Amino acid sequence: MRVAAFLLVLFLAAPLPAADRQRIATINVAATSLFTYLGCVVQKKVRSGRDAAKCFGAGAIAGAGFYQAKRSAARGDITRGWLIANAAASLVENTTAGEHPLGRIGYTFGPFRFRVVTPLDRQRESFVDIDVSVAETGFLVRAIGDADDVDVRDGMVWYETNGPDIVDGIVFHGYTWGIYPGTWSGAREHTWNHEAVHAVQALQLDSVEPPLLTFPRSMRFFRLRHIRAGAVNVTDNVFHAQRPYPERWVEIEAYRLTQDREPPR
Repeated sequence: MRVAAFLLVLFLAAPLPAADRQRIATINVAATSLFTYLGCVVQKKVRSGRDAAKCFGAGAIAGAGFYQAKRSAARGDITRGWLIANAAASLVENTTAGEHPLGRIGYTFGPFRFRVVTPLDRQRESFVDIDVSVAETGFLVRAIGDADDVDVRDGMVWYETNGPDIVDGIVFHGYTWGIYPGTWSGAREHTWNHEAVHAVQALQLDSVEPPLLTFPRSMRFFRLRHIRAGAVNVTDNVFHAQRPYPERWVEIEAYRLTQDREPPR
């Protein structure tokens, strides 16, 4: 627990506005490792030092994966980035549930997450587990409300508007609700990449949160397994909405990875 507290202090003390790519990578690894460990604790999967090390180690690998996913999306290889992000999320979910880190490989599409069994799964009760996110369902409704067009692109749901969004005199060429990136039809390519990074960030936040409700195990091909609240993602949105735009970590990270600069002031 002292290690977790130490990592948290380092994370909060980091001079985020001046973050470079190396610091972003370090924060992704440290923060995901910490929250994976905390997820293991909440779900009562830590009974020894070996369990704690497993949680921290899997979280660190997942954090490196999330960073690489964001880097891929930022370079325009969004499909690859989304696949890597889903693999990293699987590591976190499996580990915090006390399962083999590669027991199931998940893929998120819309508010649903499909988790397919692998030969490493210990239970082998179903071929596909389906999780549903309350927050991502709400974000989808919100995105559709803003959209002039909704489409599937790069393996995820995107929405598009006919013009940029203007809020308090500030022009936004893109906006992402949860895991649903959005841009206006005339946006430049780096805007698409920027919003895809936000989608990966949202998936990362969703992965570290324990399920709100878990249904009993059952022997069947498909089964509904978890209801996930998405409270971490919603809280993060509310928190960043209260901060000046240039000081929002999600924007600092996305601008640095996509355009190698700080957010506009």
